Amino acid sequence: MQIKESVRTSLEEIRAHKLRSMLTLSGVILGTVALVVVLSLLNGVRAGVEKGINDLGFDGVLYVSQKRPVDRLQQQKAHFSKGLREEDRDAFGSAQETTVPAAVAEGEGIISANKLLRKASVYGVTPEYAFARNRSAEFGRFISERDQVGVRPVCVLGYELKQKLFGTKNAIGEQITLSGRRLEVVGVVRKFDTTFVNDDDMFREMRGLYVPLSTYETIYGRNSVSYMILKASQFERSVEAEDETKGIMTRAHNGIKDVNVTNVGKEILEEREKIDVILRNWTIVFFSIAGVSLIIGGVGIFSVLKISIGERLYEIGLRKAMGASDGEIFFQFLIESMTLSTMGATIGGGLGVLLVFAIGSNFPGGLMVSLPGILIAGGFAVGIGLTAGLYPSVVASRLEPVEALRA
Repeated sequence: MQIKESVRTSLEEIRAHKLRSMLTLSGVILGTVALVVVLSLLNGVRAGVEKGINDLGFDGVLYVSQKRPVDRLQQQKAHFSKGLREEDRDAFGSAQETTVPAAVAEGEGIISANKLLRKASVYGVTPEYAFARNRSAEFGRFISERDQVGVRPVCVLGYELKQKLFGTKNAIGEQITLSGRRLEVVGVVRKFDTTFVNDDDMFREMRGLYVPLSTYETIYGRNSVSYMILKASQFERSVEAEDETKGIMTRAHNGIKDVNVTNVGKEILEEREKIDVILRNWTIVFFSIAGVSLIIGGVGIFSVLKISIGERLYEIGLRKAMGASDGEIFFQFLIESMTLSTMGATIGGGLGVLLVFAIGSNFPGGLMVSLPGILIAGGFAVGIGLTAGLYPSVVASRLEPVEALRA
């Protein structure tokens, strides 16, 4: 009952001094809004960057490409190696650190469909490519083992190429022509998120198409493998996977070191760590800025309570003369302080949520309100109110009834 009466008195004080109360609450409101919006934005940026990096498809990835031996003796023995071929994938059957690689042939071709002509990148791939590069079909399916073995005339379109050739129409089952060869569309790859991660390869893939490597070779010629892509079994062991890959390829090529192994996964892992540090630093900086606003709000609450005590000395003295204990007076003013901070946190939280929804329209996937941000902002605001109200409440509770009544 005492708490209910204290809250009622607090609301009466706020209503009686509207301008003073709003000025006091402004710091808490602005600080809460800032915390909710900043933490929601940082979470949105983090999620966007994470999705963009995942869409790059380079986590734990190793690239194996052809190179000319640098050693003079190996150059003389280069004929002992047949170079990079699809058959090299068979050498990885017993690999411990990597998955079976995907063989890729990359080129360009003229695509025609619906009386439209487009020049596009063409990727001849084996089925392992989808796993190695984190690719999946939004509609239909990706290249399968049956497509590769059966040299089927099928293709999977990139998202943007499908839009250009077929618009909003369903492309599955439609026919296109690639360099004079008719192909059936069996899938459309999902759109990649390029909001925070911008890479030329992603755009080329979205504007290109995939065909089985065996079909690619019937169009462009045999033994046309451009590179192979492997994925480390454990991303954090990409260095061990790199060493194993070099050893396997050297043995498969009769000791001739005519391939280059690039550890892209290691580079991506390092970039992820750098991004985590940057976002963590941003969180600290913005949290500190918002925290200053809340502290200023706390100073306002402290000042208002001091003024309120000065204005209500007679009331305090009368209540103590009628038997009110020090604890009751203490909690009276402490609850008033917490009521002010709670109101500010509630208004600020609501405005912050509305602002996040308004800003979210600029994010392709929308922007989620950070629940931890609301809880942290609310808790911090209430904590500031509690801290700011302690000293004035103690001062009010220790006033002597006679001195308060004289004042």
